[in-house]
Amino acid sequence: MRRTVSIATTIGLAAGVLAATTAAPVGAAPQGATDDLVGRSFEMRGQPPAPRRAGVSEQLISATATFSAANRAQGMPASTAPQHQFAPIAQGGSLSVTIDYGYHWQTDALLYNYSLDTDMVAPSGSEDVRALLGFGTMQANSCTIEEATVAWGYQYIPDVLLYDNKDTDDLASAAAWNCSVLLVDAGQGTQPYDAFVSVMDVVKASPQLSVTAPKRDRLVKKVWTRIPVKVANAAAEGVDARDVVVAGSGKGVKVRPASFDTLDGQDDTEGHVWARLMKPKATLKLAVTENGEAVGTTSVKLRQRPAPAPPKAGTWSASGVDFTVRGGKVRGFSINTQTRCGGYPDIPTTTNNTYSFKTTAIPRNNELVGTERGNQGGDAAYSAYLDLEFVSRTKAKGTFSYYGPARCVAIDGFTAKVKR
Repeated sequence: MRRTVSIATTIGLAAGVLAATTAAPVGAAPQGATDDLVGRSFEMRGQPPAPRRAGVSEQLISATATFSAANRAQGMPASTAPQHQFAPIAQGGSLSVTIDYGYHWQTDALLYNYSLDTDMVAPSGSEDVRALLGFGTMQANSCTIEEATVAWGYQYIPDVLLYDNKDTDDLASAAAWNCSVLLVDAGQGTQPYDAFVSVMDVVKASPQLSVTAPKRDRLVKKVWTRIPVKVANAAAEGVDARDVVVAGSGKGVKVRPASFDTLDGQDDTEGHVWARLMKPKATLKLAVTENGEAVGTTSVKLRQRPAPAPPKAGTWSASGVDFTVRGGKVRGFSINTQTRCGGYPDIPTTTNNTYSFKTTAIPRNNELVGTERGNQGGDAAYSAYLDLEFVSRTKAKGTFSYYGPARCVAIDGFTAKVKR
C-alpha cells in the first residue's frame, strides 16, 4: 500500500546519534516542542489555488512542497547570518519535501511519511538555532500550521533532518493539508530569522474498477443461481480499491451482492453474484462499487430454461469420493484427498485425510453449492465448501475445498457417476 504523512514529533534517530558528539547548545528548548508553532499563520505570496472537491473513492498519493527565494515570507530574511540560512536556497536553488500517503490495510486510517534532509550554510555554533517544517491548510491568503516537526542545529555540523512517519486517527485533518512552512528561529517565543511558505502539489488518484460477466445466461425460474463476475482495478499499483462490492438490480430478477473487500491496483479477482429469475426474461444490471460509489457497470441478459431432470437416486462414486442421492439431497458425502498444512517459514507437510460434508439439498437446477463451518472462533475452526453440478441424471462434476487450523488446505475436483 501506499505510505503516508504527518507531522508532530522531534528530530529523529540520526540527529540523536549525532548529538553525542555535536550536542545542541545548553539551554535549547526540548526537541519536540512545537506548541508555539501550531496555529500560527504565515502569509503567502500570490493567490492560492481554488480548492477542489475530492470524489468519495479518491485517494491521496503524495503532496510536495518546494521552498525557494520565490516563496519567501513577507519581510524575510530577518537575518542573513550563515547559521540562519538553508544552504540550497542561499546558493540560488530550492528545497523540496514530499509526503507519501497510504491507508492502513485493516482500519483504512490515513498513513504518511516524509523526510527533509538538508543543511544550513554553517553550524549553529554557540547559539540556539531551530529549524521547523510545518504542514497545514490555506485560509484566505495564509497558511495555518496544524502539525509541525523541529530539529535543533548543532555546534559543529550544519546538517538538518526533519522527518515523520506515523499513523493518524485524524484522517480528515491530515488529508486536508495543502500548504507548508519552512523556517529557522532561535526557539519558542522567538521571531523567525527566515521563513518560506509553499502551496503543496497534491497528487490524488482513484481506483479504476470494471466488472465483467457473461453477456447472457439461462436460469431455472425462481431458483437462486450463481452468475460469475470478474472485477479488475486498472489503477496504478498502490491505488487500492477498498470495500469493493458487486451489486445487481433489474425488473423481474432478485440479486444477492458479492463482496471482495480490498483490490490492489493492477489486480483482478473473480467471484459470483446470486440471481433469482422471477419472470421468463430479464436484464440483470451489475455495478461494482468502492466505498459505496459506483465506478463500473455491465449487464447480463437472462432467459428462463426448463428445470433439468433430477439426478438418479442411489450411490454415487468417484476416485476417493462417495455419496448417496436420496430424497432430493446429497447424503453421506465422503472424500479422501491430499491435505497441505503449514508453510513459510516452516516446511509444509502433506498428508491424506478423509473429510465428510453435511447433508445438502439439491436445487431444481441441479447446481448444489454448500458451505459447512465448525468451531468458529476456536482453535479448531474450519470451513468446507462443496460445489456439485449434476450435468446429467447419472454424472456429476464437483469440487471440494477445506480450510482448517494450522493453515491446512485441501482442494480436490472430481467427476462422480451413479453406480448401476
